[in-house]
Amino acid sequence: MHEFGACRVVRQKLFASPTGSKLVVVVWKSCSAKVPDSTQASIVARGRTFSPEDTPTFVSVRGHLDVVVAWSSERAVRIGFIPEPGEVFKRDQRAGDVAINYE
Repeated sequence: MHEFGACRVVRQKLFASPTGSKLVVVVWKSCSAKVPDSTQASIVARGRTFSPEDTPTFVSVRGHLDVVVAWSSERAVRIGFIPEPGEVFKRDQRAGDVAINYE
């Protein structure tokens, strides 16, 4: 668990790519009553340390949701949420050299 400003960030799951060279890191972020809770995901290279301050997120949705991640290859990943998010704050189609498909 990390503190990020006035927010608490709790790492939920890691999903390794087929060769293990990359990881999707899923976190839950809880802030003040003025900022809604969120589920976020980032991609980091294996061996790198995840930092909520320095690792950019490629998706952020309202609430604490379960995340389903399936790597198609080293450069493509599918991601879905259970239940489907009611509000999406950020939804990038790429994270570095990785294409992201949402289901």
